[in-house]
Amino acid sequence: MSRKIIFLLIIALVLSILNGCGEKPADIGGYSVRVMLRPCDGVEIEGDPVAEVKAGRAVTFKISIAEGYTYIGNTAGADFDPETGRLRLTDVYEPKTVDLEVVPDGEVIRLSLCSNNPSGVIAKPEILLSRPGEAAASVFCPEYLTFDGWSEGGFIEDGGRLLSKNPEDRFYISSSKTLYANFSGFSEYRITYLMNGGTAPDGSEEYTAVGSFSDIYAMQQTLESNGSFVRPGYSAVGYSSEPAEYGEYASANEIPGFSNMGGVCRVEGESAQLYVVWAKENDVSDFDYDIKEIPVIRDVTPGSLRRREENVLGAEITGYHGSGELAVIPEEIEGVPVLSVAEGAFEDASLRRVVIPRTVVNVSEGAFSGSEKLREVVFFDSLATVWDGSFPKSVKTVVLNSQRLPVYSGAIEGSFCVKYERLRTAPGNVIAVVSGSSSLNGLDSALFEELMPGYTVVNYGTNAANPSLFYLEIISKYVSEGDIVIHAPEYSSSGPMGSNEFHAKMFRGNEQCWDIFRDADISNYTGFWDCFRKFQVGDPADNSLVPALHQEGKPYQLPADINKYGDIGVSRPSVRGSFGGATENFKKFRLNAENLNGVYEKYRETGALLLMSFGTFDRARLSPEAATEEEFAAFTKKCADALDYPVISDIGTYIMEHKSFYDSEWHPNEEGARERTRSLVADLKAYLADPESY
Repeated sequence: MSRKIIFLLIIALVLSILNGCGEKPADIGGYSVRVMLRPCDGVEIEGDPVAEVKAGRAVTFKISIAEGYTYIGNTAGADFDPETGRLRLTDVYEPKTVDLEVVPDGEVIRLSLCSNNPSGVIAKPEILLSRPGEAAASVFCPEYLTFDGWSEGGFIEDGGRLLSKNPEDRFYISSSKTLYANFSGFSEYRITYLMNGGTAPDGSEEYTAVGSFSDIYAMQQTLESNGSFVRPGYSAVGYSSEPAEYGEYASANEIPGFSNMGGVCRVEGESAQLYVVWAKENDVSDFDYDIKEIPVIRDVTPGSLRRREENVLGAEITGYHGSGELAVIPEEIEGVPVLSVAEGAFEDASLRRVVIPRTVVNVSEGAFSGSEKLREVVFFDSLATVWDGSFPKSVKTVVLNSQRLPVYSGAIEGSFCVKYERLRTAPGNVIAVVSGSSSLNGLDSALFEELMPGYTVVNYGTNAANPSLFYLEIISKYVSEGDIVIHAPEYSSSGPMGSNEFHAKMFRGNEQCWDIFRDADISNYTGFWDCFRKFQVGDPADNSLVPALHQEGKPYQLPADINKYGDIGVSRPSVRGSFGGATENFKKFRLNAENLNGVYEKYRETGALLLMSFGTFDRARLSPEAATEEEFAAFTKKCADALDYPVISDIGTYIMEHKSFYDSEWHPNEEGARERTRSLVADLKAYLADPESY
């Protein structure tokens, strides 16, 4: 027997053993396997029904289903997209023949599954069978409901017959029918707002808001201000879980269970009570002011940033000579709204806290110049123009309240409330991954949790423009010993690499959880006020920033394209486009080690682990001189030498092949996300097994 034959037999034996153990073999020698799509009635196959594919790769066929036929499934577990007609089989390691189940419409057996409660989620609402047989029915029952069982002939309360109390069960189906999932308990929450000395719109002393619980979002939105709650001589500045002495406003961080207006709170059970927190306005005699026509921005046209303004009769604060540590600017003076704070109005004031009311639309540069004792600013998203020079750098706490409904509600960009809530309420130990869109698109968190049992994964992937430093600081407030935070930056941008500079997109992302800015020490960052202005009215240097004032507010809602982990939920099955030519990218060393090492000290105090990995990047976009193992090792070493916390990965691991990406050199497709997740878990496990070697 020749050596070649012996070698091939050994390979076949190894593959057989690995397949028998449930493990996928490595890509040994780049061998190819044959996949055949067997023709059948009711299906037209476009192109060759036989494909040769390298081991471990995916194969896609294009098919169309004839009129009068219904696609049921296939024998290989391939994914079928009826809109595009693409049948895709991933992770191919051995020869396969794919048989399709396609039957005439009249022969299809349909099992329909329905629920008596929208919060009781049915995994697959319709199951199609080509012949009588067993079908698996499965539901998810949230903790606030009880699953009472499956019934037929209707819901149990309507006389239906109980079949099983197992939320995951199999039923023999001989003809088309409907099974009913029965739940009991509440699916709505109620937040009762107690006026605490003020009145609701109907003049009553309380107001109740009703909403629906979400399976991926336990926190609930509080009401925006919009002037509905009224108390003459006072401004509403937030909510508290406990009653406060009327008019006594201390720092928001000292108020029990404080939540911003339009922020988030936790509803335990089906109801909660919140008390409106009021701040007593200073007497008008404490201020100098002018009554005049003041331009108010009503809209800003995207791109051109042409403003539509309206002159409104109002008051502008021009001076302050009150005393005490708190100044509460009145909403109204002489019967007109207070709209503006002029330059120098609070110059050299010895304030520690100031409340800018919901009526104010402009705070001029230099309005608080020299007020170096100022630590806390309460303001509303009605403020349109404000500048970094409006307030001193001494401000540490900002309380941003909503006066309007969020404009990014339901959008991916407005999804950070999901991540923030999951971080604050996750059971057990947490693994949080902080990065830009390479992690937003490039993590399969369900797989991550499967490979790291006992941990709750939070994908804090955002946008590369946003400073990871900010999110690392926020997360440090909610982790403790046993938790793991992985900083995995995109290395061509300063934001992920430790910059402390704000970006307007941060306000897009966190618009449904304004509370998050109160969690940070704003004095550690630059550009907060300038970026808020750009969020509101746009930026001449960045046409991608659609002004918030140009957009309509929408009721608070969760984005359909983000799952409970914070992963993007958009289907990304294959590569879309070439993404342009080669660039060096990662060789531009931007790491701000001083900032990152500073935030690491917060993790040392909590006992949680802070580790560094890297974001993903398309190898095809690297210049040849950068795409070498030597360059990868050198860059990884630079990071490890500069940081006080361990670097657990080699950057080269995450410079992945073009086939692993979707619509950008940073955005892995679904298989790329799984590949990256497996690599990250391998790096993490290696570190946990021997931390002393890092």
